[in-house]
Amino acid sequence: MSAETAVARPGTESAPNPLRRALGHMATSVTLVTTRHGETDHGFTANSFAAVSADPALVTVFLAETAECYGVFAETDRIAVNILADGQEELALRFATRGADKFGALVQDPEHPGVPVVVGAMASIVGRVHERWSVGDHLMIIIAVDEVVYAGHEPLVYHNRAFRKLV
Repeated sequence: MSAETAVARPGTESAPNPLRRALGHMATSVTLVTTRHGETDHGFTANSFAAVSADPALVTVFLAETAECYGVFAETDRIAVNILADGQEELALRFATRGADKFGALVQDPEHPGVPVVVGAMASIVGRVHERWSVGDHLMIIIAVDEVVYAGHEPLVYHNRAFRKLV
């Protein structure tokens, strides 16, 4: 069996490689998931984002247990999922960097004082935590959607370890 067709087997050191390789070739949106806990804003970059249900309106994001903001997102009640627009690569990289000043130069929508909403994002989905589940090495957060701010910009796309443009 070649490396390209290798089967991932739980408990083997190379198990994630074929799966990671396959998933890396799947084009995804890039999101900044944000919240406010006390007086402090927190967030992370995620491409593990999906719609769950249209009625009721539910979406989900996944956060690695090793993320520095894991504890905050395990407790917070309100979340915004900001779907980044083409040209917001720097934001995606900053929020993916451990220890970075993530909110220093972030332009936030003043219409949403309770949770950070990114100005210029393709869309922002604001809601309340509906459920949380520990799934593998991630926290699955299901969000009940309260509001969608849609700007209509072209999306930022991630494919094969690089940001891409839709053509």
